[in-house]
Amino acid sequence: MIPSGDASLTATTASDATTASDATTASDATTASDATTAPGAAPEAARPPRRIVVALDASSHSHAALAAAVALAGRLQAELQGIFVEDVNLLRLAELPFAREVRFGLSAARPVQGEELLRGLRARAAVLRRELAELAEQNKVSSTFRVVRGAVAGELIAAALEADVLALGRMGHSLSRRARLGSTARAAITRAASAVLLVQPEVDAGPVLVLYDGSPGGGRALALAAEISGEGGELRVLVWGPDETSAFARRQLAAHLLEARGCTAQYQHLAGGDPRRVLAWVNKQHGSLLILPAAEWPVDALETLLDDAHPHLLLIR
Repeated sequence: MIPSGDASLTATTASDATTASDATTASDATTASDATTAPGAAPEAARPPRRIVVALDASSHSHAALAAAVALAGRLQAELQGIFVEDVNLLRLAELPFAREVRFGLSAARPVQGEELLRGLRARAAVLRRELAELAEQNKVSSTFRVVRGAVAGELIAAALEADVLALGRMGHSLSRRARLGSTARAAITRAASAVLLVQPEVDAGPVLVLYDGSPGGGRALALAAEISGEGGELRVLVWGPDETSAFARRQLAAHLLEARGCTAQYQHLAGGDPRRVLAWVNKQHGSLLILPAAEWPVDALETLLDDAHPHLLLIR
């Protein structure tokens, strides 16, 4: 966790983290009072994601969610399933006699036509089915597609029960200039049993970032980051500790865990700290993906990252 207070941010290379004269050894790091023993075993025991479900809808964010999910499935050699939800609440609203719709560019409202709405949803689903099949074939990813009817959040939560990762757009449909976390994404974070990938509309290629806090979830985040970055990929790790000594010990442990996987990384450690300092580090890296253990982070820190972090976010359980 990250309490409030002043922060000290220190950078090291992978070699610095293991050769500094004042550093603890790998065995010392695993027995330090501020570090848990569980992370040492978690990366080896954790199973890489093998099934990714991506939520597709009639919004402009679907293409970004699909592209990110296909890329992740290709990297992990995972199966990809697209799911399109015919929103039962929207269809019920269309049945009400007073329901009206206003389209962009038109000043007058007109009655909502239920059959027309349903045809539009199914036409959109057909487009997304083809798009998924084409992208999956291009990236040599095994894929399926299905259409369900129900409440959007509930159907996605149910789909996540049979998946390792649920991927969906991070932003809602607000017209505000400042993007906020959408209600469906928020429901997925709090209720989904799987890891959740929250996708930004536009993210440039960049390094994989991971936040490590010495917890078992942090160990799983490291293991997954190593899997995704792969051989020759660029990986950057921010290690947090409540004070300088524990932060440095956890940095040593993170380096030990990644080196056991043959993975090199750049390290920085944050002692004390507050959410804005973590956010500043994340956005300064220009990464494409940020991996973090969702359960162990305090609400204010997680909310700050969800609202303002630039890369895609992968929150693991």
